[in-house]
Amino acid sequence: LLLGWFCLNYFQLVKNVFLPPIPDVVQSLIVLFRDEGYSSDLFISTYRVMGAFLLSAALAIPIGLYTGFSERMAKITEPFVGFARYLPVPAFVPLCILWFGLDDMGKIAIIFLGTFFQLILMIVDVAREVPKTYFEAALTLGIKKTGLFFRVLLPASMPGIINSCRIAVGWAWTYLVVAEIAGATSGLGYRIMEAQRFIQTPKIFAGIIVIGILGVATDFLFKALYRYLFPWNESNK
Repeated sequence: LLLGWFCLNYFQLVKNVFLPPIPDVVQSLIVLFRDEGYSSDLFISTYRVMGAFLLSAALAIPIGLYTGFSERMAKITEPFVGFARYLPVPAFVPLCILWFGLDDMGKIAIIFLGTFFQLILMIVDVAREVPKTYFEAALTLGIKKTGLFFRVLLPASMPGIINSCRIAVGWAWTYLVVAEIAGATSGLGYRIMEAQRFIQTPKIFAGIIVIGILGVATDFLFKALYRYLFPWNESNK
């Protein structure tokens, strides 16, 4: 990718206004962090993404587990979630501004909508992959049906839950710019849109690279957490 980028610039196949040289992007990154307070925007965007993700996970995990565990709950939840997950999140930007104003809550709500319904369906699949023999063995050993959720389903689903959350937090980062398009005065997405208005292409690329690095960092943290919590799991081998 970098080689292709370099060749396009070196042979002047693309104008710099559309694809800036790599050194210009690096210089923009340095200037942004050194002179323009980019660190505060990075912190604000991270707060919005992680706040939305944690809220989404806190609600989606129990709903998804119970939906996968109970056929009655599945009949209630799945039709609505199946419909809601196809709704375009950018279309909710005006509504979130109307409902929550221009503060962080509006941005968090948009990112939440982009991850919540998808995460529910992923957790449902995780719950349904737990072998029925686990539940049968637990009942044979004297566990009551009311205890199956916390003593069998939840522990058996934990590896899948962590993997699902790892994917969902990646989605959260992709919705950041959508959340910060309108009504924002800070954040990485706002800085990207501001650079676009002034045709400062190196700063646009710099912002995209920073978001990509943050996404990779969170993905790495979830992988490390998975290996730490579940060293016995075959996917670690």
